[in-house]
Amino acid sequence: FNIVEGCGANSAREFARFLEISCKSAMELESQLELARDYGVISPECWIDLNDRVIALRRMLWVLREKVLTPSIQNSKLPTRNSKLKTSL
Repeated sequence: FNIVEGCGANSAREFARFLEISCKSAMELESQLELARDYGVISPECWIDLNDRVIALRRMLWVLREKVLTPSIQNSKLPTRNSKLKTSL
């Protein structure tokens, strides 16, 4: 949900902040998965699969955050749902 909220941000920096919160949520999920494994709620095999997916997602979010923070993107206005796409014919 943080990413969806961040899409309404007024600036790239603000959107990046929401992406960072999403990364932190993914880290929290990693901890919860470890607990689920330790308490036998999920199998070690299931934990490996889910944990790998969460780590991959977290890395993708962080890369997106870094891209959003690049100067060329920071200086541009973020599109909104009501923005019209520019097309050339």
